[in-house]
Amino acid sequence: MAADELLSFTGVLLFLLGLLTGFVIPKAKAPRIGLSAHLAATQSGVALIAFAFLWPKIGLPAGWERLVAQTLWLSLYTIWFGLVLAALWGTGRVLPIAGAGHQAILWKERTAISLIGIGSIACLLAVIAVLVLWNWVPG
Repeated sequence: MAADELLSFTGVLLFLLGLLTGFVIPKAKAPRIGLSAHLAATQSGVALIAFAFLWPKIGLPAGWERLVAQTLWLSLYTIWFGLVLAALWGTGRVLPIAGAGHQAILWKERTAISLIGIGSIACLLAVIAVLVLWNWVPG
């Protein structure tokens, strides 16, 4: 599967997962974090679809193209999954404003924080790689 097709498929799937996450919000221990998971997934799905449309114009070197595409979608899914766990477990330390008044046992807090942190850093690095490696050809 080409990188743009991968980004398209994973984007539409993440958008769907975001929509389905909306149904879980009322059942979550921390519903405001659930709302964050819902919004993050739908917005990230749209972002992946946008990257898919841009991908042929970006012109990343062949050795980087697959790595950056994989990092983009995996990082956004990791963030969404961390937020879903945080909402279900009620881990208030992850998002202090959205999770105000909630606190879970330490391993749950650390798991959610780690997933969201790792996903965020990986996504940031992937977007920086796109910008740095972008083949800017005037035309």
